[in-house]
Amino acid sequence: MAARVQVDQDYWKKRSNLMYYQYVDYIVRGVGAEAQSLLDVGSSNAAYTENFAWIPERFAIDISKPYASKNIQSIEADFLLYEIPKKFDLVLCLQVLEHIEDARTFAEKLFQAGDRVLISVPFLWEAGSSKEHVQDPVSFEKLRSWTGRDPDYHIVVEEPISNAPKNKRLICYYHPEEEVFSLVKIRRAAEALTNQLQRFH
Repeated sequence: MAARVQVDQDYWKKRSNLMYYQYVDYIVRGVGAEAQSLLDVGSSNAAYTENFAWIPERFAIDISKPYASKNIQSIEADFLLYEIPKKFDLVLCLQVLEHIEDARTFAEKLFQAGDRVLISVPFLWEAGSSKEHVQDPVSFEKLRSWTGRDPDYHIVVEEPISNAPKNKRLICYYHPEEEVFSLVKIRRAAEALTNQLQRFH
């Protein structure tokens, strides 16, 4: 058991300083500034949901090792078989879909879990370059074929000071169709929340 815990901690330690997490963090501040609940799908042992402390109800679901802490409620379950108890204000699915054989069904269920969905995938990583990935290369078009819609906002994040071939990630945000989408409003919300959080540090 101790060996498993060490492996999980090493996994997050190696990934925690990735630039794309900084983008995710800022986007969540904008689109989730008023969120009361968040579901992180396929969390593994990654602790990024700890950063979203203004959201009172945070859940992490994973098939074998969901992230857990005093702040995050852990759900060990297969998301495709999981009975969603309610719609969450914000759903995250970061670097997961590339691992899923039936990525379309998985993506469809993300939108059943919440109207605001933030997805990231490895962008155009060469097929076979990551042994656990079954969907590489993932393009914008492939992701659209899974979600059945275009994102309201997207960005390709490239890690700096690196020429590694597996260096880019596509981040996409999907907004409720019945609401007016405004980048200005989201950016202002992110800035306001950032200022508020800084006052407490």
